[in-house]
Parts: sequence; C-alpha cells; structure tokens
Amino acid sequence: MNRVKTIKVLIIVVIFCGGVLWGVSHFKISSYVKEWIKNKGIPTIDFKFLDGKENIVPMLVLGSGPASLSAALYGSRSGIKTVVLRGNQPGGQLTGTSYIENWPGIKKFRGAELMTDFEEQVSSFGATMLSDAAESVDLSSWPYRVKTEEGHEFYALSLMIGTGATPRRLGIPGDSDYWGKGVTTCAICDAPYFKGDKVVVIGGGDSAMEEALELSPYAKTVDVLVRGTTLRASESMIGRVKECTNIFIHYNKALSEIKGDGMHVTSTMVKDTVTGAEEEWPVRGVFLAIGHIPNTQLFKGVIDVDDAGYIKIKDRHQLTNWPGVAVAGDVADSYYRQAGVAAGDGIKAGLDLVWWLTSIGYNSSVQTKLEPFFFDPKAVEKRKMEEIDSLTECDQLIADSKGKLLMLDFFTPYCPSCMSMIPIIEWTAAKFGDKVVFCKVDASLAYDLVKKFKVPDVPHMIFIKDGVIIDRLKNTMNRADFYEFIKKRIG
Repeated sequence: MNRVKTIKVLIIVVIFCGGVLWGVSHFKISSYVKEWIKNKGIPTIDFKFLDGKENIVPMLVLGSGPASLSAALYGSRSGIKTVVLRGNQPGGQLTGTSYIENWPGIKKFRGAELMTDFEEQVSSFGATMLSDAAESVDLSSWPYRVKTEEGHEFYALSLMIGTGATPRRLGIPGDSDYWGKGVTTCAICDAPYFKGDKVVVIGGGDSAMEEALELSPYAKTVDVLVRGTTLRASESMIGRVKECTNIFIHYNKALSEIKGDGMHVTSTMVKDTVTGAEEEWPVRGVFLAIGHIPNTQLFKGVIDVDDAGYIKIKDRHQLTNWPGVAVAGDVADSYYRQAGVAAGDGIKAGLDLVWWLTSIGYNSSVQTKLEPFFFDPKAVEKRKMEEIDSLTECDQLIADSKGKLLMLDFFTPYCPSCMSMIPIIEWTAAKFGDKVVFCKVDASLAYDLVKKFKVPDVPHMIFIKDGVIIDRLKNTMNRADFYEFIKKRIG
C-alpha cells in the first residue's frame, strides 16, 4: 500500500514538474531574456518559441530616416529578411530640409531626393518597405511582438529602433489653435505661401537659420527670435544668414501668445526676456525651430533612457539594455543630431543585430525553415493614386467621377505632413474600392489647379461630388480617423 502511495506521489511530482517546465519553455521566455541581460550566456534559437507564429520578421526596423535605412541596408545585404516600417514621416526629418551640403562626397542635393534614392537602394537588396507605423511594442516575450496602426502584428527576432524625434511646440496661447494655420515647423513646405508677408522664426540653432534662409526669398521680412544673448548655430550658417538683407536677429526675445482671426495667424505677442515688456508684432507665419523630443513612448519602462528621454546605448555599440534590440539616430542622439552621424550609427546597429542573430544560432538554414512563416508583403493591399497636373485633366476627372466621391490631395514632395498622408490615403483607397476616386496634385507644379481651388497651403484635400466641392481637409489624420472621415462623406 505504501508502495502504491509512493508511486502516486512520484507521478504527481513528475506531472507537476513537467507542467512547470512546459510552462516555462512556452510562456516564460522573458526569464531567458533576463538571463541574456545579465550576460549569463546566449542560448541558440529554439523553434518551440516560434510555434504558431506568423508574420515572423528576422530584422524589423522602426523608422525610415538615415539611421533606419542604413541598418536595413546592412541587414538585407547580409541576407537577413528585413522589414522597414516607414513610420508617419517617411524618410525622416531630412525630407523637411532644403539642400544638404555636408554629406560626405556629395556637394549639394535635396534631403528628399537622398531619402528616395536611399529607399530604392535598400529595396534592391530585398528589404520590404512598408508604409505603416508601430502602434505598440511588446518586449516581454521573444520573439518581440509589434502591432501596427494598420492592424498588422509582427513577431520580430531582432528590432532596430530608429523612431527619431519630434519638434517641440511652444505651449503658449494660440500655439495649438493656429497649428497648420500659420504655425509650422517646416519652411520648405510652407515658405511659398508667405510671399510678401512678415514671419518670425523661433530658435537660435542651425535649424532656425535654415528655416530663415528658406523663407528669405519669399517673405517680406524674417525676424528670428532668440531667447538668450547668443546664437548656437554654426559660423557657416550664421554667415549665410547675414548675407540676406531681409533676415533680422533679435536677442532676448520670446513669444508669449499667437493671435489670429480664427482662420490664420495675424500677430504675435513678443516678450523681452530681460525686462518682461511685451509688444504686438503683425505677422502671418510662425516657424518653430526649438528642439526635439525623442520618440520613445513605445519603449518607456523597458528600454533604458536618459533624463531627457533619449535611449541609452551600450559602450561603443548601438545595442540597448534589451537583447536583440538596437537603436540609432535622433532617438538616441541629443548631441550630434547630424544625418551623417545617424547613418553611421545605423550601420553599426545593423551589424550589431546581424552579429546578435548569428550568436543565437540564426543562419541560412534556420531562415529557410522559417521562411513559410515570414511576413508576406503581398498581403498588404494598397491602391496607388493617379496624379494630375492640368485643368484639362481635372475637368475630365470630375466628369468621369460623376456619382462618386472625388478627392484631390494637394501635396508637395518636400512636405513631411503631405508625404505621411499619402500612404494613409492609398491604404484607404484600397478599402473603398470603386466608391471613391482618390487623386493627387503636386502643388509645387500644378499652379493652375492651386489657383482654381484656392489652396492656401499643404497638405490640403478637397472633396468633390457631382462637380461641387462638399468639404475640405486641411490637417493630417491617422488611418482610423481618415477612414471614418471618408466613410461619413460617402453616406
């Protein structure tokens, strides 16, 4: 009898221990992650952790600026399947700059052109460029789970963070009310709309000088307000600004309020930071160049960041405190903030992840076995928009779309907000089939159409039904909101 009881106890213990081990192996991979962090050895890939997973991505890159594309270039060129989530500002901040003069080996070219060529180069090595953005990132288990704004769910074996930084806002009365109505951070996008107007630029660094230089050929006067007593800009940039007779630098000045008529900025309250005295300046445009906030919201509480919110890196590498997660670009760099530096760090990040994947046993044989479970870019449905540039084409389009909703998207290729909306519109176009006609117009080329539809700035979307304008959209939206916006207009 005692022997029978002993056997029963042993069976229960075996079952219990087996259950615990099974649970650990299938659900507690995070404990292995902690071991990796403590440098107690790196295990090889165990396929049971990938059981039932679809949309596996060996190297998932968040962002599409110089850092992200450099990492993707080295990942894909090494033969590792790489997917790039381009984010809500495809090409990063370089798409909002005018000419770049400090890229090694090239004298002068536009930032947007560089990023277009860069994407083509990365794609040529097999990387998938996806017009989507991460909505949530779960690093508690491996492979890492990333959900996107379009509703995709990826399982990343390694992750490269290149989410960049967002321009700071003033946070004063009128700042939000007139955002996109005269308050902006992109002179290259909006400068032509301020021809003959008085504008102010806020900031004292290279970005502020560049904004002023971009505005100078168009605006009547460009007043640069510097809170302190000196400029932080480089001597070369200051020298170029001094050559412009309509740019004026004002020290110890700051904005305290932005005023308008409900539709557009009309004036600003300028405060002397020394005396406290205020005066009202009539202006039409307020251009902000006052620094950036790193886009690290998705990783707070898991990835180590410094006091300013920038992601920390380990030693001379681009690896974070989390295994198989690297970072590069402005999301981790508050000091240099240069495209060339970001690209170099992106190369390091790409190599770090290639070597990390190799260290855990990932190779061509593993890739072949996993390939049936990889993300398939063909599953992402989109519909490219037709582009028109003449009154004749427009009139014909309106006639052909009778009975349907017609949307004209006025954009410029150097406007970050415009370029962020195009993939959202293309995604929406695929959802509504033949119910809506989506078309785009390059406002920098189609002057007759800009005049005909009285387009004040970009992005600017016009909705037409049976030849009549029924609505206008002057601001950007995320995918969900834009989808609902179109749905309501269809009725």
